[in-house]
Amino acid sequence: MTIAISPSNDAGNPTPTNLTRWYIDTRPLTATNDPANLPLLATLQPEDQTAILRYYHLKDKHMSLASNLLKYLFIHRSCRIPWDKITLSRTAAPHRRPCFIPSPALLAEYGSSNNKKKILPSVEFNVSHQASLVALAGTTLPLSNPNPNPNPNPKATATATTDNNNNNNNNPRETIPQVGIDITCTNERQPSARNAAQDDDPVRTFNDYVDIFAEVFSPDEIAAIKNLHLRHTSSVVNEAAGGGGAAAAAASREIEYRYRGFYAYWALKEAYIKMTGEALLAPWLRQLEFAEVVPPEPLLQDQGPGQARVGEPFTGVRTTLNKKPVEDVRLEIVAFETNYLIATAARGAGIGARSDTGAQDTWEPLREIDIERDIQPCAEGRCRCLD
Repeated sequence: MTIAISPSNDAGNPTPTNLTRWYIDTRPLTATNDPANLPLLATLQPEDQTAILRYYHLKDKHMSLASNLLKYLFIHRSCRIPWDKITLSRTAAPHRRPCFIPSPALLAEYGSSNNKKKILPSVEFNVSHQASLVALAGTTLPLSNPNPNPNPNPKATATATTDNNNNNNNNPRETIPQVGIDITCTNERQPSARNAAQDDDPVRTFNDYVDIFAEVFSPDEIAAIKNLHLRHTSSVVNEAAGGGGAAAAAASREIEYRYRGFYAYWALKEAYIKMTGEALLAPWLRQLEFAEVVPPEPLLQDQGPGQARVGEPFTGVRTTLNKKPVEDVRLEIVAFETNYLIATAARGAGIGARSDTGAQDTWEPLREIDIERDIQPCAEGRCRCLD
């Protein structure tokens, strides 16, 4: 089930070395069809307000607003600084990854090493948005990090080199957390796939669609996606054995499952490369391969109050880079409602795969953030996050 975070409870604050994951569903905002319905916009820095208002479509404005609110909230609760002192930055081109670089004034006030309560921690976070859903994954660098500089090079934090030495215990990435998150929507397809004529072969249409992404996926991944098959439950077997409409329904379900598999692969790859800071510019994109991917089952639509919107995570992905196992990265993918998939990748500083052996999981569940209940008190200075 989704868990709302109370602004008056410190337990809702991000925990160092844990992976925090939050989401905002902006569909209710956009459903009002009110261009002025941009809650808490005025609490953001002027440049962030301008960037949000630059979008033409209301749903895009709402996703940009939610993205900013999640980032502000994460920095506010992780670093325990007032909302109005938060400024967002980006890493150097070409990656331009969002990050938090404290201003000189903020460092002067909160970065004093002779006042332990005011040491400003460094944070690592990543945001994704798709089809009105916005999610953030983030963590705090351990205060025991040997680098005493409260403002580490954001590019070094966000874009460690990806190479063949993933199993090296002395790798500095072990102490620098990196996170990536990505959302895909399984019913958002290119016109050639979505609007295929009724007499077209759906298998050929799907295969042609997958082939478009041959520069993203390896030949083995392309083959695996094209050959995904539903688990043969009794209902599927009976449908396939039947004639006419039953057989057609079974074939349609197979194709839908393959599309879901394609979007699962896409979300996993995006989450991984966003973790490294490279995104789709990564020259090793096709050498990064996933296998044994099982698309999470969709949740039923129209979930009532208290019903789960987030499914059970699938964690059995096998990852290789240049055909060598990647053992220091933890990956998982979950279903959100019927049509969304959310993938998360992380490594280093207690949140990567190698550290995930204890009884207590360092990955917090995906939690819903309500703008009015969870963010507004913080944005208006009425919370107890700074106590």
